[in-house]
Amino acid sequence: MKYEIIETSLADLDRLYQYSIDGNFGADLGIKGFDYPWLLNSYGWKKETRALDIGCAYSPLPIHIKETYGCEVWAVDDFGKSVGDDFWERGASPESFIRKHPEVKYVLERLGDPSKSSLPVGYFDVIYSLSVLEHVPAQIMPAVWQHMDSLLKPGGEMLHAVDILFPSNAGLRKLFLYKLFDWLHGFIPVSYKQKHVQATPLNYLRQVACVLGFKLGSPKNLDVLTMSLSPNTLVESYQYGLNRIIKDKVKDFHFQRFGSLMIHLKKIS
Repeated sequence: MKYEIIETSLADLDRLYQYSIDGNFGADLGIKGFDYPWLLNSYGWKKETRALDIGCAYSPLPIHIKETYGCEVWAVDDFGKSVGDDFWERGASPESFIRKHPEVKYVLERLGDPSKSSLPVGYFDVIYSLSVLEHVPAQIMPAVWQHMDSLLKPGGEMLHAVDILFPSNAGLRKLFLYKLFDWLHGFIPVSYKQKHVQATPLNYLRQVACVLGFKLGSPKNLDVLTMSLSPNTLVESYQYGLNRIIKDKVKDFHFQRFGSLMIHLKKIS
């Protein structure tokens, strides 16, 4: 077994409230407001730590980690440039932002093809991402995880928060179909499971386990019924949805509920 599981869970209100009460950096009533303090509290940050932030864009988090712990912090993100996507340049300049923060080593690349990457292999003590990996297309998801694995040194840790849509968004019928999907997982073609990698939290983790080579088991806290029906499961705030509608000039006001899947792994070989 190449990795051991430290945590697999869904973001929850109990921890979010505690993060806020404790005054943790970034804590507020939303997914990012959970993810930031979860990351900071889940890893033993030290001055000698070499950290890699995946897809941070303009996030203040890598800057905060550098200033607070004195770590060596890298950040890999191409701000959409490699695919001609100007989404991340809405009233902002990546180049200007990077120049203002020389304390963080920004690398303008995307993960998934080590032959096109300048990132050092086996170099990092911790690799993390928050609300990023859900944007990776299903067909290259295994390659991205393999690339991260190659960058992480033995004994290093990965911490990822992945946005997952609630199965109940399409109604109770779809919710129970997704429950059946998880239950009959062993009988479903591999290609179908990979194509629908984010169908359920459990399916996403099973695909990660296949790529990295570890046994997941059957964690009950990731059941789709629990995710959708538990009042303690954190849902992204509707204020976030309104902000995106206004900022991105979205015409469809329909808001899909989504939560955050927390993945914390340690590389043991």
